[in-house]
Amino acid sequence: MKVCILTTAHSPFDERIFHKEARSLAEAGYEVVIVAPYTTSLVKEGIRIQAVPPLSSRSDRIWRLRSLYQTALREKADIYHFHDPDLIPVGLRLSRKHRKPVIYDVHEYYGDSLLTRYWLPKPMRKFVAKTVDRVEKRAARSFAGIITVNNHMAELFKRENPEGEILHNYPLQRQFQFPRPEGSKPPVILYLGGINRERGLEIILRAMPLVREKHPEAVCELVGPAETEDLGPDFSDLTPWLERGNVHLRGKVPYEQVPGILAQSSIALVPLLPTLNYRKAIPVKLLEYMAAGLPVAGSRFGYIEEIIEQNQCGLLCKPGDPESLAQAICTFIDNPAESLTYGQNGWDAFQREYTWEKEQSKLLRLYKRILSARKL
Repeated sequence: MKVCILTTAHSPFDERIFHKEARSLAEAGYEVVIVAPYTTSLVKEGIRIQAVPPLSSRSDRIWRLRSLYQTALREKADIYHFHDPDLIPVGLRLSRKHRKPVIYDVHEYYGDSLLTRYWLPKPMRKFVAKTVDRVEKRAARSFAGIITVNNHMAELFKRENPEGEILHNYPLQRQFQFPRPEGSKPPVILYLGGINRERGLEIILRAMPLVREKHPEAVCELVGPAETEDLGPDFSDLTPWLERGNVHLRGKVPYEQVPGILAQSSIALVPLLPTLNYRKAIPVKLLEYMAAGLPVAGSRFGYIEEIIEQNQCGLLCKPGDPESLAQAICTFIDNPAESLTYGQNGWDAFQREYTWEKEQSKLLRLYKRILSARKL
């Protein structure tokens, strides 16, 4: 059976798309091709990457849908699996015109996320968000299955399409075999993943100078793409803030390097602001920190609060408060034995509850149900 995975907004080597779902399907015996923006077509670990031209802008993504659709159609796959809401028209055409089973993989609350996008004019945000949400739910009726990432999201889509599975975006257990050694010196404070204002960039930049008043040796590593356009006027020039806080912007790194970066860190941060989207989401970075045995300083709301409190794997901070975040970081540095216990608790919880290996059976089960129904 041939699977064609489609994305416009992600790298073909995206953690969830390639390293989790595509590899799980390939290991189960499926022929897997990923159609995605990339520089060249290639085969990696038995998975074929069919490149379409990389996108130059957000608007460019819309005009490339026709090219991606035609490429997908030429694959003549038995089942299609797409990952981005802008691919809904492609999914509908494959389903309705060509009678192909199509799975829509919903990563986040896309409508809610538009309410805080700086590039979308504020007067338009609510209207666009509601429109996207309405289109997404109605389109779901035409797809063979819906994949979501948590129980709340699954309930929203079940009203339109009862066929689906919840695939939590948990880390790969095989990449995190052992808890970290005792904390590094000087202390390395890590934020992993894309960062912007609503993910806590401004809070980190304000908190780190406070940390360094007590611990001048502390270093903060921001590993992932950074969006600085939506920061306030105080941050028109980032350089003084980076220097005062000893903050390093590392940019995006290959997924394979993530475990090594985690192993070299001492303390991990999840300083998200309580937007509608983040109130309902489980941040993957939190689980990766736990998998690496790092003590976590996280915002006191939603799943962040629930997971940290339930597993005693870190300290909670007041959302949007640099002083609260700085205090938590200093507490970790001042109490290495307690920090190690927090890290061990997180690692134990990850091994027990939060691994992708426990999720992949649900993906395979969904595929089997959909393809079996098509044979009847």
